Amino acid sequence: MEDRIVALANEMEEYKIIQSIPGIGEKIAATIISEIGEIDRFNHPKKLVAFAGVDPSVHSLRQPLIV
Repeated sequence: MEDRIVALANEMEEYKIIQSIPGIGEKIAATIISEIGEIDRFNHPKKLVAFAGVDPSVHSLRQPLIV
């Protein structure tokens, strides 16, 4: 099964691009592609980051602390 997944992924340009990232091999690249699906559905990089759950920013209302 893994061989079939890799064979299918090899047909995608994105697969090779993702593998160019240091530390990303065949299995991780295939996993990323399968999780993201069609990249075109994200009209901004921030939407992809939010989808992946890796947005390190913190949003707050900056209300004063009431003691």
